[in-house]
Amino acid sequence: MKLTRRTFIKLAGAAGVAGCAPGDEIASTDGEVPEDFDAGPDEIFDAAPIDPDAKTFDDVDDAARDDAATDGAVTDGAADAGAPLDAAADVPVDAPRDAGVDVPRDVPRDVGTDSGARVDAGRDAGPTINPDFRGLPDRPGQFPIGVMAGDATADSIIFWTRYDGDAALTLRVLEMDGSRIVAMRFNGRVTPSGAGYVRAIVTGLRPNKQHLYAFLLGGATSPNARSLVGRVQTAIAADSMATVTFAGTSCSNQSNRPFPVLQHAGSRTDLDFFIHAGDHTYTDHGDNATTLGQYRGKYAENWGSAGLKSLHRSTGMYLTWDDHEVFNNWNPETVSAARLAAARQAFFEHRATRRSATDANRIWRSFRWGRSAEIFILDCRSERRPSTRSLNPSRNSQYLSRTQMNWLKAGLRESPCVFKFIVSSVPIVDRAGADSDNWNGYASQRQEILSHINNNNLRGVVWLSGDVHFGGVCSVEASGPWSDIWEVIMGPAGANRDGRPPVRESQFPVLVHNVHNYTVLRANPTTRTLDVEFINAAGHRIAGSHWSRRL
Repeated sequence: MKLTRRTFIKLAGAAGVAGCAPGDEIASTDGEVPEDFDAGPDEIFDAAPIDPDAKTFDDVDDAARDDAATDGAVTDGAADAGAPLDAAADVPVDAPRDAGVDVPRDVPRDVGTDSGARVDAGRDAGPTINPDFRGLPDRPGQFPIGVMAGDATADSIIFWTRYDGDAALTLRVLEMDGSRIVAMRFNGRVTPSGAGYVRAIVTGLRPNKQHLYAFLLGGATSPNARSLVGRVQTAIAADSMATVTFAGTSCSNQSNRPFPVLQHAGSRTDLDFFIHAGDHTYTDHGDNATTLGQYRGKYAENWGSAGLKSLHRSTGMYLTWDDHEVFNNWNPETVSAARLAAARQAFFEHRATRRSATDANRIWRSFRWGRSAEIFILDCRSERRPSTRSLNPSRNSQYLSRTQMNWLKAGLRESPCVFKFIVSSVPIVDRAGADSDNWNGYASQRQEILSHINNNNLRGVVWLSGDVHFGGVCSVEASGPWSDIWEVIMGPAGANRDGRPPVRESQFPVLVHNVHNYTVLRANPTTRTLDVEFINAAGHRIAGSHWSRRL
């Protein structure tokens, strides 16, 4: 069943997002706004149920299967080289290909495999000879900036692309067991916006299941071409205590395209999800974007790179923004309302990121992976008040709105999860050489959240950040009650710095600089152990970058 944009405005992006209470009024968008401004909502669809009476995919006639697929799938350059996503051959989608990184996958974790794999030809689809789309030719000209899926819960996912075409478009979602199709969970028409962006939420999926998806041309029953094929996993079941393996980075400046380090990250098949902590694109690289059209152009420039297309299709995304999605160190108190509205719209147009049912502009949200981990994604830019900035904790300053701060504190206190990861685009560590643009410049709120963690004896809290163009693992204070609160600074994926950053050696057991990287984290809730390592563009662990600790 399809729930249309017009009918369910109030439901936009709400499915499965935990902990989003009504927010404070933030930067005003009164006055001039982009002509084609669209605050949502997203299309919401029900997945087809698993039908035990349906014919198994293995029973489909081989000849019909061959007829339904075309030979010689068109690939998208280096990002697709050797990728099983586009090949109908029997290559397990969950077998690690980067064996040198030594990151075995933990599958199945809480849901047994279905030995009687079946095809369920979704309710909106009609009869389909062959659900497998991997052999269809890719049409990169009609999907120029790739595909993405994200904000996964245990039973729903949002799917994204930009479509440059006029024909009807179908989204097909396949539940997989290795390379074998278990069921066609959705196969129905999706509606691009006037500018071609597709944002569709599919609900009713099963926990801890791998899915392949693609956007199809030529009709739902007999498509003749497709987008890139993407992979995404639903979160583990609510009571699961499975190990969660994920990765993250920050700061992907267009000047470093095609982002070879992200091409490697995109080749992995062992990641449950990927976090980009902000500065995902630099809309102020070269000339500054100020209008919606200019912001879209900046995204198209970056999203069309081989590295980002490879990453975005490879696993589910959890994303936030930092400053360069608007412009460097922008001030919410003085920024043009029209410019901020354009930047915010472009942000949502280019991401598989849900929009809040109560505040479509809100970026902060949280997601649980069983009882293993909860991911708290902050907005550390649009709610800050630089006029209140102070290094004195006795003076009230605002880095987060009071509503976002209260939501974060309550979420951390009430979370049943062993690990509580806070995605903060800017670091919270008190380090040598830090400036007042980060949490340190808003000392009262920094003290408030760190004291909340310490005073409530909240174990397993780890900050994940970016922004500073170097990576590392650090304690947020050199000594004192907060010195056992840890932060992982991720990236950069494609931004440079000159020389070694000023840090206190005692705080940084790991420091990575002058090398583009992404960070792999393995959170084992049974042992309460977090393992962290930083990976370079060749797929190798950077020397001295491994860190492990029981939290």
